[in-house]
Amino acid sequence: MLPELTNLLPPERVRGQRQLYFFRLATVGMLVLSGVAIIHGVLLLPSFLYARQQVKEKETILSSLTATLAGSEERQVSARVSKLTEDATYLARLKDRPAASTAVAAVLEVPHQGVRMTGYTFTAAEEGKEARMTVSGVASSRETLRRFEQALAAEPYVGSTNLPISAYAKESDIDFTIELVGTLLP
Repeated sequence: MLPELTNLLPPERVRGQRQLYFFRLATVGMLVLSGVAIIHGVLLLPSFLYARQQVKEKETILSSLTATLAGSEERQVSARVSKLTEDATYLARLKDRPAASTAVAAVLEVPHQGVRMTGYTFTAAEEGKEARMTVSGVASSRETLRRFEQALAAEPYVGSTNLPISAYAKESDIDFTIELVGTLLP
């Protein structure tokens, strides 16, 4: 036999046979995919039934525990314990948060000769933001204002100070507002 096969069918018949072949191949492919999907559905059924049984079992346990704790005294004790836990958590967080009185006292300990402080605003630290404090007052000269601002910036609990340059416009009796940003925990 020759290695080259000769097809004696006319081209329309060859095209028709080829289309018929691909149609049969697609039909077999769809049947295989349908069979695989059915088999997977059947194999997932036990998992679904097991999960449903576990949910029912946990709901039964939860309802029995709720019935056990249904006594009024136990509810009161539970409420008191949860309230005490909340209070303890709140008090534990207070040691890490700066208080306005401690921050003001720390600023007052900074040498401020020639500077009269007239106002304070304080914003406690929140998640992602540092504490902020604004100190307002009147300085007798530019030099005393500059020394006061540098003394505040040198404190370890102050991360940065912000004094607008417009505060240096006057030579004496200078009204100023300095913003302090940092932990403000002396």
